Amino acid sequence: MLDYPQFKLPEFLLNKIYLEDVISTSLNLIFFHRALGPVKLNHMRCERLPKITQLRCGEPQVDKDIKKLIDNINNDPNIINCSSLQISLKFMEEQPTSFLQFYKPKYKVFEEWLLLFQFGLSSLDKTQEDFTHILTKIIDIATANYDHFDEQFDQSQQKPLKYPYELTFNLQ
Repeated sequence: MLDYPQFKLPEFLLNKIYLEDVISTSLNLIFFHRALGPVKLNHMRCERLPKITQLRCGEPQVDKDIKKLIDNINNDPNIINCSSLQISLKFMEEQPTSFLQFYKPKYKVFEEWLLLFQFGLSSLDKTQEDFTHILTKIIDIATANYDHFDEQFDQSQQKPLKYPYELTFNLQ
């Protein structure tokens, strides 16, 4: 049994041509609501989903890691024959350590998000409609589970506090 909450989003039927927009938009929304303090947001239309506006966090490392994840998925040789994709985003916090352990910080996962996709054909309108429900679910979960984040923003720094995180994927 896990000692942290695991937020499993509803499975989503996804045409692979929308993969980049869906993953990037979903993960940016989770990062914005869960791991960042006040940031300058960038709004932009998704490339292939014109009815969806993507919220970008404006954190270069987050953007870089999301792009790397998408590239790794697209370049995985198993993408051709797989029928589903699971993405895991784990947020961690640093644990107190003794003086002997100062070389490498110890982290503990305090929350995990699971995004589940079934690959298949879906019309553009149906994809956008279903994806809007997923985005709403992300906001609902983040709002209902906001206990970990209220006190974490350091007002003196005037920049967002970034929690360490881990992004992984599994093709099946």
